[in-house]
Amino acid sequence: MWTSEKKSNPAMDGPSSTSFFAPGFRMIGDIDSSNDIRVEGIIQGNLTTTKKVIIGKTGQIIGNVKASHISILGEVVGEVVATDITIIGETGVVHGSVLSNKIKIETGAEVEACIKKYSENKEMSKTEKEDNKSKIGKLKDNNLHPQLMKESIEN
Repeated sequence: MWTSEKKSNPAMDGPSSTSFFAPGFRMIGDIDSSNDIRVEGIIQGNLTTTKKVIIGKTGQIIGNVKASHISILGEVVGEVVATDITIIGETGVVHGSVLSNKIKIETGAEVEACIKKYSENKEMSKTEKEDNKSKIGKLKDNNLHPQLMKESIEN
């Protein structure tokens, strides 16, 4: 009848440790967090966390992404740095460079990037950084992924 076992109620367990940026969300600026992050909206800026980043199918980041684990189902234009693993799903699009300890690219992914093994001491060359900056600079609102642009206008 009486047990010492406590039942967990997810609604009462406190806030999630995942920051979520919903579809239709648009931000210009950098994000620095110690939480897991899921992006379904559009971020024009750099995203940095010590944990996991998931860029969903409707997510787009125009800037650099740094985390321990990065999953890309949407689009990233810039430098992707994963201290552990980068997974680019079948709907993922990456333009720029990827530095990762491990990488998985699924069939159907669009990758136009320089891929290198991650090393804490390794930095991108000046030429690679300038190339990434020029790609990011060329992207304006009218050059966003067509589906993302449509969703951004509708919201």
